[in-house]
Amino acid sequence: MMKRAIGIFLTLSSLLTYLIVDMLYDPVENKITTTDMNSGVTTASVLYQYPLMYWVIYVILIITFILGIYFILAKEKQYEECPLCDTPEYTKISESN
Repeated sequence: MMKRAIGIFLTLSSLLTYLIVDMLYDPVENKITTTDMNSGVTTASVLYQYPLMYWVIYVILIITFILGIYFILAKEKQYEECPLCDTPEYTKISESN
């Protein structure tokens, strides 16, 4: 049960962080103008570049999202009761004998 709760938390937090980062980071605009000397035609091309931290955050978010999905879908181990375990019920029974 705890794995599933942690998985849900990781998945939701990675999705919300993705939305926040997507809104906050604006790409850097690089405008390049080239002029052809033969025809005199000027061409302007705009390239958008994101900072390196943007890509680092996305890699971390992808890893967090995958880990969260793994925790949600992972099956928990079922422990079987052991009659010789050291629980209070068994210690009371053995002390009364």
